[in-house]
Amino acid sequence: MTQCKNCLQPTDNKYCPNCGQQTNLNRITLGGLLHDLPHAIFHIDRGILYNLTQLFKRPGPAINEYLGGKRKPFFHPASYLVIALVLNYLVVKMTDLHFYDKGELLSMSPLKAEAIREYDEMQWWFLEHTYIYILFAISASSVFLYGIYKLSKQTYNLAETAAIVLFTTAQGVLVQTFIYLCFGWIHSGPFLRTVESVNMSILVFYASFVSFQLLASIKHIPVRLLMAFVAGFGLTAVWVASAYLLYLVLT
Repeated sequence: MTQCKNCLQPTDNKYCPNCGQQTNLNRITLGGLLHDLPHAIFHIDRGILYNLTQLFKRPGPAINEYLGGKRKPFFHPASYLVIALVLNYLVVKMTDLHFYDKGELLSMSPLKAEAIREYDEMQWWFLEHTYIYILFAISASSVFLYGIYKLSKQTYNLAETAAIVLFTTAQGVLVQTFIYLCFGWIHSGPFLRTVESVNMSILVFYASFVSFQLLASIKHIPVRLLMAFVAGFGLTAVWVASAYLLYLVLT
């Protein structure tokens, strides 16, 4: 018989029947996160819908529950991101999404038309080479967010911050996938470039909303809003910059 470290109730189970948290609770470490990765990628359980709903309704508290040891209801964040990226890939391929149409290019100056074609080529390169830049982007984003949280006097370690990045990014990719599914069929360059701008704004807002909830210990609301926006905007910017950097290096 052991004692749950969360609610202090005696239990013989791995998960406490009273609160649902692991009875033998340890903080997330980089070693533990990597150790769980093969299982996370190749085993699918019932947590995907739970992730989806909780990360929309209450992302900060839900992530803190996961980090605190109540992991049984959740789908592993690495698996969640992998599935989100696969769905995104399928939707983009299915809609044959391009950020220009041939008709509009004829009415543009050659320089502007070439810039739009290059932008479209980069987006498709990112799609086809996600497996190359994803680890770099996760690492860079985690280090950036870890710095922001340390500056805000939060106690998340680097592995916990990586889990936050995985959850946040996966949810953002699913939002992007839904938007593409709704509007990717409309083959109008100006419209789809506007949709992409709206999409990026939504991602920044969502990442900022997650950080706003995670920074609940900051009682001064204007400061909390500012730090949340810096975290959300910075997370999105570092992720995108990581992809562009690898594109420039590898092409």
